[in-house]
Amino acid sequence: MARMNDSRPRVILHPGPPKTGTSTLQAWCHLNRGVLAAQGIVYASVDTPRDPKHQWLVQGLKRGDLSRLAAETGSLRDGRAHTLILSCEGVMTNRALIPDSAWQQVREVLTGFDTTLFLVGRDLDGWLRSLWKQALINPVPPGRPLSLPDFPVFCRMPAIRVMMDLGHMADLIADRTGASARVLTRLDADFIGVFAGLLGLSPDAPLQDALRINESLPPDFIAVYARLARHVDQVGPLRLATLAAFHAMRPTGNLMVATVARQFARVSAQDRDRAVASLCQAVNAVTFDDPDHRDLASQLASQAAMLRNILLQDPPPAPR
Repeated sequence: MARMNDSRPRVILHPGPPKTGTSTLQAWCHLNRGVLAAQGIVYASVDTPRDPKHQWLVQGLKRGDLSRLAAETGSLRDGRAHTLILSCEGVMTNRALIPDSAWQQVREVLTGFDTTLFLVGRDLDGWLRSLWKQALINPVPPGRPLSLPDFPVFCRMPAIRVMMDLGHMADLIADRTGASARVLTRLDADFIGVFAGLLGLSPDAPLQDALRINESLPPDFIAVYARLARHVDQVGPLRLATLAAFHAMRPTGNLMVATVARQFARVSAQDRDRAVASLCQAVNAVTFDDPDHRDLASQLASQAAMLRNILLQDPPPAPR
């Protein structure tokens, strides 16, 4: 996208929406951050390299504290860089939780910069299914049951449908941030190539390809997990054991599942026992019409128990 005669430093903001290759784009930026920096393009700092999104930006927006954003723009203000990239789908999904005063701070921090929004869309049915599956495995408040509606009802929820209207979302985020330009593309296009073009990268830049990550979970697991999770009054323990067991059985690039698997290894033995017991009780109580689903549920329960026993045998970490 031509910038005409605008020589101002740029901020490229990728605010979502979720399930449109966001994790792949973030991984590509983080993987190539050295190459980008050599061309005057900074991918803002991240707190979790395994999931290199700018979650701190969302947290600052919700608190009304944009001091870190101001610090991250320092390289633009002192001329060390000409472009700053910010990427976190939480900007869009949490927009209703962000006070007007925080948006005002964003506009003030970004004053003097040429701010462009970058958004990616995808096929409607695949997008809805991916959003529903992610919502299904997302954390639930402690002590609460699963309240996610079935897929047909989820598809009609206004909050979901409005987020898929990229034109409307671009208008809303542009109004909140003061962005003056936007680039909209699609997941089934070369969206990484479109993004690289937006950055103005030279054709011979030694960029590395990022693997497609945060893969969608298979339908058989989703069907089994949905049945089990709806059976219990507190989904947290069952979720902990089920996702950890699945990751051990079929290692996946889904970031949420991998994160929960690490959590299972870190919680107390008592919490692991409670999680495995919740899963085993649900598997024994739920009737599955599909024998393959019944087999998978039983395998998940057995795998969770095996993981618990292995962790019990591991020696505790040495005191520091």
